[in-house]
Formats: sequence, C-alpha cells, structure tokens
Amino acid sequence: MLTFIQMEFLKLKRSNIFILSLIGAVLPPLLMFIAVSAFGEGNAFEQLFTNVNMYMSSLFAILLFAIIISYLFGREYNEHTLKSMLTIPISRGKFILSKYIMFLVWILILTVVTTISTAIFGFVAGLEGFTLNLLLDSFAQLLYANVLLFLTFSPFVFISLFITNMVPAMVGGAGLTLINLMVYGQNWAPFVPWVCPYLIASGEIAEYSTSVMVSYGVILLTFLVGIAISYIYFTRKDVSL
Repeated sequence: MLTFIQMEFLKLKRSNIFILSLIGAVLPPLLMFIAVSAFGEGNAFEQLFTNVNMYMSSLFAILLFAIIISYLFGREYNEHTLKSMLTIPISRGKFILSKYIMFLVWILILTVVTTISTAIFGFVAGLEGFTLNLLLDSFAQLLYANVLLFLTFSPFVFISLFITNMVPAMVGGAGLTLINLMVYGQNWAPFVPWVCPYLIASGEIAEYSTSVMVSYGVILLTFLVGIAISYIYFTRKDVSL
C-alpha cells in the first residue's frame, strides 16, 4: 500500500489540480490581505489568522475538498487505469484506504500552505503581534478543523465512484458552501457535519446549547456511513474497460 501511495505522489507532480489546489489554499489569506490593505480590516496578526481559518475551513475548503476527492477517485475511471490498478496485489478496500490517506496528506499540505501564506501576507501588510506560538496555535486549529472536515467527506467518495466526472463534486461542494453560509450562527449549526469542524476547532461550539459530543457524533456517523456505502459499492461493482 505504501508503494501505491508513492505512485499517487508521482501522479500529483504532473497534475494541474494540485497546483490549482495550492492556489485555492492561498486565496483566503490573499483576500484577507486585500481587506486589511484596502479597507483597514484589523491591524493584528491574531485577527488575520482567525479570519483566514474561519473562511478557509468553513467555505473555501468545502469546495476544494470536494474537487480533490472527485479527482483522486474519478481519475482512475476517466483515464481508464483502474482495470490495471486492480491487477496489483492490493484489495479494493486497501485501494479506497490508500486514496483516503492521500487525501489526508493533501489536506496537510494545503493547511501548511494556508498558514505560511497568512503569515507572509501579515508581514507584508505590516501587522502587529506576531509570535511563534500564535502561528503554531493557528496552524493547529486549522489542521484540526480540516481533519474533522476530512472525515465528513466520505460520502463524496461514494459520489465520485458512482459518477466519475468532476461536475457533481463541484456542484455539491458549491451547494455545501452555500449551506454553510446559511447555517452558520443558527441554533442547529452543531448538527450540520460540514459546519461542526470549524465550530469545534475554534471553540465557538461552546456558544451553543448543544453538547460538543453531539457534534463529534454527527461527524463520526457521517464518516462511517460514507465509508460503508463507498466500500460496499466499490467491492460489488464490476469495473468496465
């Protein structure tokens, strides 16, 4: 399985999607930099990191992760390589697991890029209050939110296996982004799987009457259901040439 993951990295080196995802990871810090420079939206690093983490994990990451999932699973169908991949001595379950691990590694890379670019834009804007602890805390918060969000995207694995082009993923990601915009701040936000991660990571979940364990349960249930239906569908479906 390690060899399979290494193969995925080699594919990424020639992938435009990877470059586009890096641009997407830089976009929230860039927009916040413009807001600070043009409109004077705060003059402290702490506020910049807070705003970037909020917009990244609750809005931009939704669309990015949907596209990444669709690309990782759908490309083997679209490039007609899945039939050859399955001749390698690796089970279909490990195939899905390897892809999902690659998705997690990809998320880690994007999180690092977002945090570093936020710090760079903060220095360019001349903001005050930067400390190493602030940088590490911001990174940890964003990574925690993104890892929880990663768990909630298992249903998109099934969608990507069922419909192998990227259009449904993009539409679904855009739809979830709009849902997050409407749900955020509502009393039932802790029950929405794609809103919970940011609320938990940022500590805003404490402002709601719902127990944080309920939100964790929603995330875990979403993950288990998505993985289960993906595994059942993929292991029982014949792969056409």
